[in-house]
Amino acid sequence: MHGKGEAPAIRILEEAGEDVGRLEYRFVERGGTKDAARQLGLCEHDIVKSLVFDDGKGGQAVMALMHGDERVSLHKLQRLSGVPHLQPSSPENAERLTGYKPGGICPFGLPSPLPVFAQISLFNLGMLYINAGERGVIAVIRPEALRLSGAVAGDILSGGSRR
Repeated sequence: MHGKGEAPAIRILEEAGEDVGRLEYRFVERGGTKDAARQLGLCEHDIVKSLVFDDGKGGQAVMALMHGDERVSLHKLQRLSGVPHLQPSSPENAERLTGYKPGGICPFGLPSPLPVFAQISLFNLGMLYINAGERGVIAVIRPEALRLSGAVAGDILSGGSRR
């Protein structure tokens, strides 16, 4: 587990030579990307949510990176990941798998490797705003920095875009 105040993703990104910014907001339980966007004056579409899915049997798990205002297609994620049965992880399991509390989960600095799949349209944005491993802290990065997580880009968007 990571201690309060560390914002591990920022340290990891900086150590890798990435130009990274830091934004802070007041974390609200269940506020999600909508609340973070409102507080920071950002477009929710540019905020990346890091979602953990598992097979429900304690076996395989993956992380999906998606626009804050969009939903992940389980069918597309299963096909892209090769894991036939996925479901959203419980908050407890997501924390166990990532080392981060829900609301601060990010794809950087995981305690053990977790396959990461990113919605391909994230790479079309100029800047991304992603949790930094601590609730209430956002790392501001170029989309290319997602390569440090080993993210595989693909179409995992549910239905049509909401935009």
